[in-house]
Amino acid sequence: MIIHIVSATEVELNDRENFKAFKVTLGNPGLSQTDIVSALSGIATVDADGKTAWVSAAALKNWQGEPQPAAWVASFDKMVESVKKYGWVNEADGTVRAHIEGAA
Repeated sequence: MIIHIVSATEVELNDRENFKAFKVTLGNPGLSQTDIVSALSGIATVDADGKTAWVSAAALKNWQGEPQPAAWVASFDKMVESVKKYGWVNEADGTVRAHIEGAA
């Protein structure tokens, strides 16, 4: 699953059924840290280093106001459960760690 930042105001959810590759990608190498943070507003927060995003599970399950199918949610929850042991889930706020490809 790829959260693809097209611009500071446009984000896409690509490869939705791939629960083995969870990341954020940049559609333009010229996107600034401010652009990335703006694009991910309401979806994820970005660590100070700009290399990691903490993605809201709730935002993914209700992508841009459209609820995901029950089977998708079940697969997503299974993915989240499998990465807890690596420290990639913040259970306090319901976020999941994703690296940002193309980040400085």
